[in-house]
Amino acid sequence: MGATPDKLRRPGYAPPANVGVGRRGLHTRERILASAAKVFLANGFHGTSLDTIAKAAKASRATVYQYFAGKEDIFRELSATSEREVLAHGERLGALGPTADGVEALHEWLAEWADLYDAHAAVFAEFPGIGTPTGLSVIDAGAVAEAYRLEVTDRLRRVDLGGLDVHDGAAALGRIPHMVNLYRCRAMLPLPERSVLTSSLTVALQLMLFPDTPDDALRALPDAAPPTSDVTDDDPAPVPADVVPLSPIAHDVLSVSSTLFAERGYYAVGMEDIAAAADVSRATLYRYFSTKENILAELTRRAVLEIEAHAAALPGTAAATLAGWMLGYVRFHREYRGVIRAWFDGTVADQLNDAAVEHGIGAVHHAVAALLASVDLPPGIDARAAGAVFLAVLGRMSEPTGAPTRDDEGAADLMVTLLRRSLLRSL
Repeated sequence: MGATPDKLRRPGYAPPANVGVGRRGLHTRERILASAAKVFLANGFHGTSLDTIAKAAKASRATVYQYFAGKEDIFRELSATSEREVLAHGERLGALGPTADGVEALHEWLAEWADLYDAHAAVFAEFPGIGTPTGLSVIDAGAVAEAYRLEVTDRLRRVDLGGLDVHDGAAALGRIPHMVNLYRCRAMLPLPERSVLTSSLTVALQLMLFPDTPDDALRALPDAAPPTSDVTDDDPAPVPADVVPLSPIAHDVLSVSSTLFAERGYYAVGMEDIAAAADVSRATLYRYFSTKENILAELTRRAVLEIEAHAAALPGTAAATLAGWMLGYVRFHREYRGVIRAWFDGTVADQLNDAAVEHGIGAVHHAVAALLASVDLPPGIDARAAGAVFLAVLGRMSEPTGAPTRDDEGAADLMVTLLRRSLLRSL
């Protein structure tokens, strides 16, 4: 008896542009992709099953298998489409500069970026930034991210950034819009409507790159926010608490776990990996933490306590002490970068105490809002949007940018420089 033919997939249906695909088959395939994108966005990649995708597409599991080998195959195709459009978007960055035309070119590019994000939110939401590793073995966006970075960097070499390294400028143009649109897409922060948010984001990034841009050029943006807009934050300021000391072994386990979660992604790390990195046996590890979820929960608890205490000092920070505050934040972020990333992964965050996660992010947001309320924001920028930009700087600009390697002090100096050139000009 001969080998049983593969009945799960129809090879002729695999390539989306294959001329042999019938109209009906192509329609079914596109419906599966569109439905999967919605489910991935709602549940996260790891929280999505093939059965969930089939149900959303109003198809059977067998029908989905006719077109895709599994959910990894679906996500890989969604990623490939987004990568092509990301590279094309990088090439469309117009002529920037401290002029009205330069502001308009940046605004058009950021408006396209918002469209791009909405079209591919299911893919982008899996990343804290374009191409940042998340433990998704089904894709490797590193080459695309590097090509995008080089394209934007090359564009910035043509203009005078007033002492700002072109690599830092390119990182700001890539990372900050991504995070602000992530906040918008997941409704993580109180934000204005998209058009106002895009104009405000344009003002902030324009000033980071070209701090001498005339105010009239900023006010000329469509949907520029009126000067009276401000942040409303009715939540009480968090009350800092003490961090309970741990044994050396437990401390080492938490430290290596946070590093592994940041480097590989939460789902790609197993208890055996943690035990090996901490140089303890699995039996010893289980005496301190029975599950990986318990490790993440304890990291979250400790991170929230520390950031509450640190954030409480921000509203009273003066220009002379901002660098010191930022250095403390950089050190906090690098210690807890794995758990902070998990807070922005909807699938992982579902396993944690919602109040704890919201309290951690909320502590920083409350402090940022209070600081921004004490300064004169640039013309045309909505204060709620300014808060999102500030948080994006905190969340992403401590990472290497391609410029000469920086220590903690250097990263803090860059973040302060970006904020002083833009949101904190009057501080």
